[in-house]
Amino acid sequence: MAAYEAAEMFLLEVPRGPTFWLAVPMHSLQVGVILAAAWVVLRALRRQAAHEEALARMVESVLFAREQERRRISYELHDAVSPLIVSAKQHAETSRDAREQDAPRAVAELTRTNERLDQAVVETRRVLRALQPSAVDADGLAVAVRRALDEAAREAGWAVEFHSDLGDDRLPAAVETAAFRIAQEALRNAVKHARAGRVQVELQRESGALRLRVRDHGVGFAASGGRLRGIGLVSMQERAHLLGGECAIASGRGRGTTVEATLPLRAEAVP
Repeated sequence: MAAYEAAEMFLLEVPRGPTFWLAVPMHSLQVGVILAAAWVVLRALRRQAAHEEALARMVESVLFAREQERRRISYELHDAVSPLIVSAKQHAETSRDAREQDAPRAVAELTRTNERLDQAVVETRRVLRALQPSAVDADGLAVAVRRALDEAAREAGWAVEFHSDLGDDRLPAAVETAAFRIAQEALRNAVKHARAGRVQVELQRESGALRLRVRDHGVGFAASGGRLRGIGLVSMQERAHLLGGECAIASGRGRGTTVEATLPLRAEAVP
């Protein structure tokens, strides 16, 4: 349009005629208006593109956050609620089998069944409210992990070693929750599969990170194709990854299993 106005001015108007000098400012004004309108339109388009890009990023962030929350809930159900229900079922079956020949044992097993179900109810409510583990919240990470270790040792008959160097300050809630669940899952796997006589657990606060190490001196296992399988093993690594940390699981036939997690204290979720 600006080019058209310029051509019209010099070709159609009589050069240097009586109307030429009047036409110059008029056409210049028209060209200026066209250029200003074009600038306004381009600016609006750029703002719209920037707004659409920001909206797309926001939607992507919301979808990512929703997926991360679904993963966390899945891991919480697997690590906290499911084992308690399975344990309650096992104690109930033992109580049923022993009720005729060993009544005291049947009563004890039934009591443990009720205890497990009570714990499952508590954990279910906690998951639904998206709270961190009550044991960690009340007593701190070191006490909660030591209690989980002692309970697993009583069940499996282990000799245990526990070392904690966390200092007096509490860790971020997300870090404590992830570390506790990783330790809990590592101990649970050791009870089920390791057939170990001794288990070691270490908690160490380093510069800007928490290091958790769980080692069992059991039969170990070989990863299929170099990759780990099973939701429990994967969940430990995913929990660390969600906080920007790492979780390495090393094992071999006859060499036991070592789970070592490093979690940044300024934890941020990552894709």
